[in-house]
Amino acid sequence: MKTLAASLSILAVAALAACSEPAYRPAMEQAAPIVPQNMSYRPGTGVVDNVILAPAPISSASGGTATGASAGRLVRLAIKMDSGGDIQYIDTDTNEFKKGDRVELTPDRMIRKM
Repeated sequence: MKTLAASLSILAVAALAACSEPAYRPAMEQAAPIVPQNMSYRPGTGVVDNVILAPAPISSASGGTATGASAGRLVRLAIKMDSGGDIQYIDTDTNEFKKGDRVELTPDRMIRKM
């Protein structure tokens, strides 16, 4: 019975040690560069399917926390296009667009309510 109790306690210690974080974390000096993704833009008409806050950029000066709690944040519109039913995601700095609004995406990359 003593052997079984000793084995279980050794297993418990090993399991806890495996879950702990290492004391040393190297700095990310060799981090890969961030490359923006080009998204296709197709002018046309559609309906705002969803409105969410766009992800905030990460600021290394503030210790890796998101910047701009509410001021300066972009709004991401998911627009279901009339032609083909595909969805385009558009970031904007205005909050005048609501879910269900009919909009037009112009060739000069403007969003207009209809």
